[in-house]
Amino acid sequence: MTEQTVPLVIQDCCGDIFQRLSELIVSTEKLFRHGERSPTETYPNDPYKNFNWSGGWGHLTNRGKLQMYNLGLKLRTHYKDFLPELYWPEEVNVTSSYADRCLMSAESLTAGLFPPKGPQVWNHDLLWQPLPIHYLPRSQDNMIAMKSKCDKYDAMFNDVMISQKVQNMLSSNEKLMEYLSDNTGMNVDSLGIVETLFNTLEIEKLNNLTLPLWLNATLMETMEKLGAQNLALYSETEFMKRMKGGVLLKYIITCMEKSLQGKQEPLLQLYSVHDLTIVHVLRTLNLVDTIKPGFGASVVFELYSDGQVKIIYRNSWDGAAEEKNIYSCISPCQLIVFKQALEPVLPTDWMEDCKIQTAS
Repeated sequence: MTEQTVPLVIQDCCGDIFQRLSELIVSTEKLFRHGERSPTETYPNDPYKNFNWSGGWGHLTNRGKLQMYNLGLKLRTHYKDFLPELYWPEEVNVTSSYADRCLMSAESLTAGLFPPKGPQVWNHDLLWQPLPIHYLPRSQDNMIAMKSKCDKYDAMFNDVMISQKVQNMLSSNEKLMEYLSDNTGMNVDSLGIVETLFNTLEIEKLNNLTLPLWLNATLMETMEKLGAQNLALYSETEFMKRMKGGVLLKYIITCMEKSLQGKQEPLLQLYSVHDLTIVHVLRTLNLVDTIKPGFGASVVFELYSDGQVKIIYRNSWDGAAEEKNIYSCISPCQLIVFKQALEPVLPTDWMEDCKIQTAS
């Protein structure tokens, strides 16, 4: 591993770091939302419900694969001063959600990031090399897909969904939901259904499919906002944030602390995740109220040798960078202050915290 100077580490949640700095990196943690996918669901009146999506429903589109490949090329250019040309497993680690679209995104990105060179060329007709992609089954993953069962979280989420706040949201959008129900041929009675419907329509639009006449830009914008509100409900309380985004943030902070202590960490750790993962992290950081991350959206945590942390967000794989302040700490913020600010949303014993306490 080549010895470097400042900054010690860049932790990147869900995305990319394409802001060029003269004094770059020794270690990077990078999480990014997967690339463009095909719809996961359709609706009864969908003129494209029998559309032959390449790769199948819910998988990366060809454009999504290219987005992730280009992301890998950009990472290679951006990190060329510290990242070795040859892939070594001790220096690069790739972790993904269980979902095929995330696994395929990781594979596409690493194809652009680490094309084989020199002794690693194994087929001169195919300048590609396989990199190991690690993942946990959906039911065991509480950090990336965040689907591990947590009884106390589930109970709290159910309370949120029947809360007066949600009932008011449904009531204020009753006419919209009736309109959507009449035109889609299905019962649209929740924010979750609105979000899923928006996702399907957005992807059809991105793929140059003509949208139904009952749909217009204003309605799409309203549905997108409701979709963002639906995503936010999954981290409505401090406890819910601790059980979701807090797990990942605690891991990132631990990695940064190890780097400052001089312990060997991979130069680059990549994590291929979902939009809800990003929402959990941003809301746990108190950086947003509602947001609908685009394909390839990212949050970047940069740690410098003096212990300062900087956060950068991009809302798509090639979006503009937005530097974010952390709670009341102006960026860049000292890691110790960052950790102290996040203490209420960092879990101590996740399994124990998930238990519902019963009266004796």
